[in-house]
Amino acid sequence: MDRHPNASPSRGRFAEWLRAHAPELLFALLLLAVLPMRDLWAPDEPDFAQCVKEMRLRGDWLLPYLNGVPYSEKPILYYWVMKGSSVLLDALTGGLGFTQGVAAWALRLPSVIAAVAFLSAFRRWAVRFLEPGTAEPAALVLATTPLWFWQSQFIQIDMLFSALLAWSWLAWLGGYLLLRGHSAEAASGEHRRWFLKAYFWLALAFLAKGPLAPVLSVLVLAAFLAWQRDLAVLRRAGIVAGLCLTLLLVAPWYVAAGLKGGAHYAYELIIFQNFQRATHAWDHIQPWWRYFEYALGDFFPWVLLLPALALHLRRERCLGDPAKRFALLAFLVPFVFLSAVQSKQGKYLLMGYPFLALLVGDLFRRLEDSRARRLGLLLTLGLALPALALTAAATGAGGAKVQTQLAAFQGPIRLMALVLGAGTVAVAVLAWRQQSRRLVPAAALSLGLLYLVGGTWGFRLLDPQKSYRRWTGAVQPLIAGRQVFYWQTIRSGVMVYTDHLMPELRRAEALETLDPEARLVAQRSEWEQDAWGMTPALRRRFEVLLAVPTGGGEILLLRRRS
Repeated sequence: MDRHPNASPSRGRFAEWLRAHAPELLFALLLLAVLPMRDLWAPDEPDFAQCVKEMRLRGDWLLPYLNGVPYSEKPILYYWVMKGSSVLLDALTGGLGFTQGVAAWALRLPSVIAAVAFLSAFRRWAVRFLEPGTAEPAALVLATTPLWFWQSQFIQIDMLFSALLAWSWLAWLGGYLLLRGHSAEAASGEHRRWFLKAYFWLALAFLAKGPLAPVLSVLVLAAFLAWQRDLAVLRRAGIVAGLCLTLLLVAPWYVAAGLKGGAHYAYELIIFQNFQRATHAWDHIQPWWRYFEYALGDFFPWVLLLPALALHLRRERCLGDPAKRFALLAFLVPFVFLSAVQSKQGKYLLMGYPFLALLVGDLFRRLEDSRARRLGLLLTLGLALPALALTAAATGAGGAKVQTQLAAFQGPIRLMALVLGAGTVAVAVLAWRQQSRRLVPAAALSLGLLYLVGGTWGFRLLDPQKSYRRWTGAVQPLIAGRQVFYWQTIRSGVMVYTDHLMPELRRAEALETLDPEARLVAQRSEWEQDAWGMTPALRRRFEVLLAVPTGGGEILLLRRRS
């Protein structure tokens, strides 16, 4: 008999379900373990936390506010899900871990949920539309991509936006494959439902990060249909219905927010934060080739397989397959377009990595013995490089200065070196034995354990240097009942755990009229610059009441001498 006579059928089905969903379940457990291990880290997390705090204090769901002013950095969707998560979990836990109405772990849950939900949908989509054996390695590659892991547990808009946009593209591709007969429809008209799903999720991506979502979508679809020589499909892809659905979901908030926030807010939200930022960037300005450098770290160690992937696509003539064409373009088109934009950060390419993971997963689907050995040795190299670096750090390399900086972190460094060293040996043995099916799971397990150690033990040790709680505890008695101002652009961490807003003072003339009973907060690095009208003589008119090292700098509390 195949099964013990007392075995429950439901238990067998549950075990089968666990095996089928192992990648996303393990990824979820990893993120939940890391979730509470650190406080709000600058620069972005305290800003989002302060926005949620002010929305809760105002009882406002229409506009985010930062330091008392409508915040035009991004549209509303991410603020909605953060506020909803914060309100719900505050009530359910009785305020466990909440300070001043915010908790880092509660604000991270939207990113965690978006990442895990996408990974599950991504794997099921690959099972539905691609060749057998592609889904699991692709899901493991994506889950252990460093940038994907980091953004999955960070309070930042990019994971939610990228998950929505990438799923929109996958849904559209699913509709196309069904319409053109590359996949069989499970029910009549199934392709129309996939197209409508695509437009629905695209509208939500628009509400998350603005016009970038439709701009990239148009570019990707145009490039794909031109390559396919199939522009005629647009007549059957529900474009008009999709446009109507997008307007129905997006326009009401933009109109209401513009009316409430006023013309200046509407201009900043639509023009300044999108078109002007793209053409005349003021931060993160990088040369056109920077994304090549970012990809080396953000997609490591899988990036080492890309030359082999290029040879595979050419040799096997895989690019006749529309799914592989689309996947290649879904990575390359954003890469090229965003390279032409002045402002660059690695996270801007996040929506393209699921498609690169699909191509890498397909690379492992059916490997000849000799190719399995070569790819395995490349993965071995990818694990060996950081393993050797960690081992060197754990054994005293780098000199006295480096070792002094690393002294507090020797415990997790040694354990991470051990984990990666064991993983390197395991992958090397599997490669030599040509066990191709086990290469990706073994490498992914090693990376997952690395992230687990670094994200729990390592984050916990690093957190006191990054958190603003030490500053808040020291400054709170000194500012109670007083008006507090901030010199230059606010770092929200200085106020998120206090009960104060801190209006910004940008010119020295404003300091001249400051009330001696008021207090001024500044970063030492900015306070000591002779800029914005500041002079040594003016600085001498202020007394430093408190100086707290935080996040690699020092925060000052000052008052004007009488």
